[in-house]
Formats: sequence, C-alpha cells, structure tokens
Amino acid sequence: MNNYLTFPISAIILISYFVSFILVKNKKISPVVQCRFWNIILLISFLISGMLGLVLAVFIDLKLSIMWYRQLLSLHVKTGTVMALVSIFHLFWHLPYYLSLIKKKK
Repeated sequence: MNNYLTFPISAIILISYFVSFILVKNKKISPVVQCRFWNIILLISFLISGMLGLVLAVFIDLKLSIMWYRQLLSLHVKTGTVMALVSIFHLFWHLPYYLSLIKKKK
C-alpha cells in the first residue's frame, strides 16, 4: 500500500501559506506577489496531476501495464492534494467575486 504523505504535504502547504500571509501583513511582499505565487503553485499542481490522471486513465482503458504505474499514481495523488489545498485558498481569495455572480443572477 502506498503512503501518499497527505499530512506532511498538508502541513507544508499550510505552513507555507501562513508564512506568506505573515509576509504580506508585515509588508515584506505585496498581496499581488503572494497571489501570483499561489496561482503558479496551483497551475503547476493542476498540470502535473491532470496530465498524470489522463495518462493513468489511458493506461487503464487500454489495459496497459507499466512498471512505474504506482509511482505515477503516487505523484498524481500527491500533486492532487497540493492542488486541492491551494484551491481552498483560491476560493476564499475570490469568494467576493463568486458571491457577486450569485447575487447578480437573483
């Protein structure tokens, strides 16, 4: 059974976010730099997780067996964990925008 390192990855991401938050509050970096950094992390984790997900799906559909399947699956899950956590930050940063879309439709 694979160990996907969910808790260590989550801890690293959360600690990194809070460090970036403190840097913004102490005016060491701007909110734009912080947002840009996390958007890049979100993009990279999406690309890796998404592409690996597609590759793994094709291997399964074609009933192909590769010796490094478990390593690809593990990397897919780990980057998916990063993507999910960063997506939560992204959601909260843009929540006013999303709420404004709902209010305009009513």
